[in-house]
Amino acid sequence: MTIVLLVVVTFCFRLSPSAHRARQMLFVYLFCLAALVVLWFATPDDLGLLGRSLLTEPAWLDFAATMFFFSAAFFGGALQLYNLCDRGFSLRILVDMLEAPTGVVDVDYLTTNYSSGRGLVWMYRKRIDDIVAARFIGQVNKQIILTAKGEMFADLFINARRVLGLELPQ
Repeated sequence: MTIVLLVVVTFCFRLSPSAHRARQMLFVYLFCLAALVVLWFATPDDLGLLGRSLLTEPAWLDFAATMFFFSAAFFGGALQLYNLCDRGFSLRILVDMLEAPTGVVDVDYLTTNYSSGRGLVWMYRKRIDDIVAARFIGQVNKQIILTAKGEMFADLFINARRVLGLELPQ
């Protein structure tokens, strides 16, 4: 089902591109999850060929494991791969350097030509527009301010970094 998901996501991205590709991927995941549930209940436990020793018992444990491994493959694999390819800032810099006509670049070149010529200003504007749309920040004149939702999430991630020992040294 994970392979089916990757194929369907690829077709969706090519045939119906969206500005909200992560959301589009999530809908494909939910569709495939529903299909997986239907297939799990529609097929016999032994798939018509497995011996009893190869079956997971009780059956509810097999079902739970199926849902867990499929979800882990999506959230921990496919979605993360997408995020790296689509939103990876450092990876995009490497791609821009590889695509540079001379093969040698400087900071000014990268600032201007980041993401196939869109530039760093475009990248930051896109990120700000995304977090405004998600209501994490608000814009007042030319200033941005945290919303209650933004403050809650920022606080959550600060605390998560502390717990995981990922704080930057002061």
